[in-house]
Amino acid sequence: MQLGTLKKIGAGLTAFTLLGITLSVAVPKNLAEPSNAGNKFAPRTVAPEQAGGAVSEADTVRQSIKARVGTANALGAGVAGTATDDGRVYNVLSTVNIRSCPSTSCRILRVARPGADVLNDPSGGTQQGNGYTWVRVTYGYTSANVCASGRLQGWMIVNPLAPGTAHVVKSPVNLRRSPCSGQIIKTVPIGTKLNFAVDNNQWINKWYKITVPGSTPGTLGYVDGWDYVDVY
Repeated sequence: MQLGTLKKIGAGLTAFTLLGITLSVAVPKNLAEPSNAGNKFAPRTVAPEQAGGAVSEADTVRQSIKARVGTANALGAGVAGTATDDGRVYNVLSTVNIRSCPSTSCRILRVARPGADVLNDPSGGTQQGNGYTWVRVTYGYTSANVCASGRLQGWMIVNPLAPGTAHVVKSPVNLRRSPCSGQIIKTVPIGTKLNFAVDNNQWINKWYKITVPGSTPGTLGYVDGWDYVDVY
């Protein structure tokens, strides 16, 4: 085959390859959330056997106090008795054990690192044990699917828990009228700040209840907060 013909074929293949790459990165708005991919566990949580760094609850208290000094998170939440069974999405300020029951003698299920987000389960109430106030939290799901409902739950002391603002950290993300597969209201880009809806519970499984940006009065919407949002 002549050289000129080979060059033409090569140029055609290159154009086809580039077209394929272009098409592969385009994400339709109605497919922004993955159907079967996502996070099973809250980012920045690790299994005890992986971590090798479980901490005492006393150390968690000391570190959380340091983390609050001079930060916007020093709002009072996280001091014993103030972070309660309120259904909030909380940001973790310092390394903390997630245990199987509200006691320092209970098995460690997982370790949450600073920056992890956990979901408070208000049905657990608050419990007193070993001089600490404990709340039940959701730290994972049985599936990575965006519509997962099987929760993995445990107990942690309230001291490192702080409320925060939801920030979109992966894009695009759809704002829906109902969780999982509800009608899309709009798609919000990375970096968008979302206000939680005023409610007794800020989440339904992986989905966070938020106020639609720019709407007056604030319209309720749902976003896949577990996979796309960070609270701080």
